[in-house]
Amino acid sequence: MSTTAAGAPPKARASDVRRRAVLPTTLQLVANASSQPSGAAHLGADEFLDKMEEDLNRKVDHDVEILVDGMADLVKVHQITHKDHFRVAQDAFQAQVRTDTMIRAAHSLLSLAHTLKLLHLFADTATPAAAMDARAKVLDEEIRRAKEAVEGMVRDDGEGPVAV
Repeated sequence: MSTTAAGAPPKARASDVRRRAVLPTTLQLVANASSQPSGAAHLGADEFLDKMEEDLNRKVDHDVEILVDGMADLVKVHQITHKDHFRVAQDAFQAQVRTDTMIRAAHSLLSLAHTLKLLHLFADTATPAAAMDARAKVLDEEIRRAKEAVEGMVRDDGEGPVAV
């Protein structure tokens, strides 16, 4: 560990980066979609994040179940059999309704994925902090070597004859 000119160890680098971030504004759409009781405001950060994770998992499971059931119903409805015109029209309407429901579920999943990407982008502080720490170490080492080089030059200039 290097020391400063006064012999004291270098001071630790201070950072305003928060290690764990809860961004309720980023997940406002998800929080509004999930029914949160009014007592959720007193939860700590870990409990809040656990509850949010449960809500998101429940929403993903629901949307995936809608997609799977819709696809199974579409396959079942469009079986090739002898059908009259009324039954064909009824099956077409049923397929259109199922397709609309599946599209809504797919858009919901897409929106959720986008929200989670934003949350990861804005709440992931470990990676940038680690990169800043690594860069600070490299710069500290370069500064130390530059100081040693300057001290060596000063020593060399002091020992030799003085040019006038």
